[in-house]
Amino acid sequence: MELQTRFTFGLLTLSTLQLAAQAQGLAAAYVCDTTGDSVWFCQDLDGNGDYNGVAEANVFYDDTLGAVPLSNNSGIWRSDDGAVWVSDSTEDIILRLVDTDNDGVAHSAGEATIWFDGRTGGNLSGVDLTSSRGMWRDPNGVLWVASANVVSGGNDAIVRLEDLNNDGDANDLGEAREYFTIAPGGATGASIPTAIVRGADGALYYAENGTGSSPLKGAYRLEDLDNSGYIDQPNEVTPFFIAPAQGGTAFHWEITIDAQGAIYLGDTGNDVLWRLVDTNMDGVIDPVTEASLYWVAGAASNVWDIDVAPDGSLYLAEDQTPDRIVRLVDVNGDGSIDPVTEAFTVYDDTVSANDIASPRAIALVKPSSTIGVAYCGPAVANSSGSSAAMSASGSADVASNNLVLTAEGLPQNAFGFFLTSTTQGLLLNPGGSQGNLCLAGSIGRFVGAGQIQNSGAAGLISLALDLTQQPTPTGLVAVLPGQTWNFTAWFRDTIGGNATSNFADALEIQFQ
Repeated sequence: MELQTRFTFGLLTLSTLQLAAQAQGLAAAYVCDTTGDSVWFCQDLDGNGDYNGVAEANVFYDDTLGAVPLSNNSGIWRSDDGAVWVSDSTEDIILRLVDTDNDGVAHSAGEATIWFDGRTGGNLSGVDLTSSRGMWRDPNGVLWVASANVVSGGNDAIVRLEDLNNDGDANDLGEAREYFTIAPGGATGASIPTAIVRGADGALYYAENGTGSSPLKGAYRLEDLDNSGYIDQPNEVTPFFIAPAQGGTAFHWEITIDAQGAIYLGDTGNDVLWRLVDTNMDGVIDPVTEASLYWVAGAASNVWDIDVAPDGSLYLAEDQTPDRIVRLVDVNGDGSIDPVTEAFTVYDDTVSANDIASPRAIALVKPSSTIGVAYCGPAVANSSGSSAAMSASGSADVASNNLVLTAEGLPQNAFGFFLTSTTQGLLLNPGGSQGNLCLAGSIGRFVGAGQIQNSGAAGLISLALDLTQQPTPTGLVAVLPGQTWNFTAWFRDTIGGNATSNFADALEIQFQ
């Protein structure tokens, strides 16, 4: 058996890393289009690093075909069960979309439902949504919504929603409450909450865009210290970060968080993105030592929404001319984004075959559950000092075709790809490798377009599989229910300053 690499184990230039980062398979994404009153589903089918292909952006929900009308759908969330949640700031509803018949759209009976009706009299709790936008959904099913009042009626508030009786909505008595009412009785626009996240410390953080001196624009921290179920004490809401003046009028449309707990706060008024890390865990960001300008756009960038991919890259939805989705990848690991070399346009309506007229919210498809059984570990330690480990998430159901492979613990900025076989094995140091290959028999390589990846600063590679296109030495085959396949990753490594390769442990997956 010959294992010949498809890439060179040599010095990597920055331009090589940039090309690899751009070509990595993109996360699939749901995007709100407020002009078309629709939700789009985007995926990089050809592995070329964008969603511009003919079949790569498709309408998932169109209110002229679905059961529920939309007017200004500017907030979106995708939960682990595959449901897509949409907030509409004009209809004042939370729409839940589920493609139960797997036809790629949510237009069939029962697939689009009003999960929460925030119109006056729409729910038994008497809670109104008045210009709602950003959402965060906890794993236990609690949905948090940032709601800013409009010309008349309603409060500026962070609203808590939960389907307590499991009847498919949060419209029953006690299922909705204003968790935090901001400046009650204040003038319209005194507070403009736009987005909310759950921090690594368990507290909630929301983006504030008030027009007056109280509250100031910035990010605020909410913690229910007395366990009353509300933010109702002065010390339970505290300023987390008030940005230093940048020249323009700040407006924070979006706040989000990555897997390491860093919080990102967008500012469309100044075309910048702040990265906030509370290193001393005191609940306040020091603007000098704990805040950094992660991205300063090279030109006007009307970013409405941001989401973080499993690989740590950020996806930005821009409603402007042209309309774009931009992916930020910290290629060199320096903690900031170069607007020329590390910001990649992955959708452009002037180039794409499909027109997302107003992309104002984005939710990435992320791994939802870990599956498979690891074996042959730990792997031989690589130059990072760690042993590379395999995992898989999504579903082992062949019909779902929703499986994501991940190898982590790799050296930074190392090229690698995944291998697969129906046979397990153990071959020590194949081809002079530092590590051991835990597969045998007919070994297939994921080396198609976009499948050879770079581990970047996070030291991981991840690949969404097409189970109808499983590689083997004699060609592509479809995975069948009842089959068991094994997977590992092969990657560039060094030992004693000399170029070599290494392997992750292996993962056995039984498909249904």
